[in-house]
Amino acid sequence: MFLQIIKMFLLFIKSFGDFRTGGMKYLLYTGLIAFGVLVLMGVGIWKFSTIAGTWVASVIPWEWAQQSILFSFVVGFGVIFLCWILIKYIMLILLGPLLSIVSEKIEVKLKGHAEGKGFSLVGSTARTLRVNSRNILREIVMSLLLLLLSFIPGINFLAIILLFLVQAYFAGFGVMDFYLERHFTFKETVSKVYQHKWAAIAIGSIFTVLMFIPILGVAIAPYFTTIAATRYFTESDLIK
Repeated sequence: MFLQIIKMFLLFIKSFGDFRTGGMKYLLYTGLIAFGVLVLMGVGIWKFSTIAGTWVASVIPWEWAQQSILFSFVVGFGVIFLCWILIKYIMLILLGPLLSIVSEKIEVKLKGHAEGKGFSLVGSTARTLRVNSRNILREIVMSLLLLLLSFIPGINFLAIILLFLVQAYFAGFGVMDFYLERHFTFKETVSKVYQHKWAAIAIGSIFTVLMFIPILGVAIAPYFTTIAATRYFTESDLIK
């Protein structure tokens, strides 16, 4: 547990050294796309959350719900939270091919060659869609259950911690797959990420926290976390 977490955090710090090895254009491309997705989704969330909150209140038969500010806030927060989950996955899907290239280039730099399957635009896109479609369904279900538990006194603090860990795990899963897609089948990847779940949570936590930093965090999060995840597997015997 602690070994995986510490190793991943150290590799993330080390990943900034790869900024000087020809990765400037990929950082620029991924950063611009990520920022564009965030802006577009942010505007959509702002408008949709208000509409959704009003609609949900209108279809609920209880009059108190329609007049309750707290209820409107809870509904609005729930909508925003679900849209936040969507932002992460849309970003990872759109950036998938570019981040797969980044991962492959880092592997070549570290090993002198890339093992496994080479990069394929169609293959990478299909794989990213499959992985993230799977993850988004599981994350939404688990997150909704934990959100409901967070309103129960006595266990709300634990539920909030678990909610963050769930968010981090699935974000880390998505980032790790840019390397694992070249080496493992989908089923094998699910098992492999679970074996290194604390590493996934560590890199997913970094990804999630960076996403809350205006502009800069969103621009660098996908690129540097992909490098760190690639280094995690490449610089060890963990995949053998």
